[in-house]
Amino acid sequence: MPLRRFLVALCLACPALAAAEGRLTEAETRWLDAAMPVLEAAREQGLPLDVAVQAQPQPGASPVAMGYAGGRCKLVLAMRGNAQADTLLAGVPPHLETRVIEAMTAHELGHCWRYVRGAWNTLPDGFMENVEDDSEPARQWRDMRRTRREEGYADLVGLAWTLKHHPKHYAEVHTWLAGVRAHPEVPGSHHDTRAWVRLAVDPGVFPSSGSAFERAWTVWLQGLAAPDE
Repeated sequence: MPLRRFLVALCLACPALAAAEGRLTEAETRWLDAAMPVLEAAREQGLPLDVAVQAQPQPGASPVAMGYAGGRCKLVLAMRGNAQADTLLAGVPPHLETRVIEAMTAHELGHCWRYVRGAWNTLPDGFMENVEDDSEPARQWRDMRRTRREEGYADLVGLAWTLKHHPKHYAEVHTWLAGVRAHPEVPGSHHDTRAWVRLAVDPGVFPSSGSAFERAWTVWLQGLAAPDE
């Protein structure tokens, strides 16, 4: 399905896209073209997904982000007038750019998968969270750990997608992701997913069948059971 038709089909009710449709920037077009296989797979799996392109500059916003509203996932591109968008693929070799964009898109769809199942920020059966300390610092730390777990799962979805669809590039994409996650500002903070990324160094840790979401789930559980989690 052509990019224009796909976007209109998904986002007819999205004001941001309605304003931008027909005059996407080169960066937006390149990103969406590369992400198309992941978006098509999401549609085939029945994920309630809308794609929106922010027509107005959003300085400081995440260039690619996932939200959830009205029972639908919202993949939002905020690349215009956003310095972060200019560095999003910094250091990625040209031959790997499309694969990295696919992995990043699959990462965001991992968030969608969790949202749709009503499982956002929750632990699977068999895992418990210590909520006895109700102090403000303890609540903030729990919130940070919950976000970290969701980011860990999403990173694994990106890797599982790569392994399933582009196995020859798995090691390169993993190396890129490990580099991105290598130096968190605060150990254990929101995007410190190193425990899960380390588990996935060997692609053999993923099951050989199932969707990227299902394959990531198995490895995610292993990370949750690790002592440092």
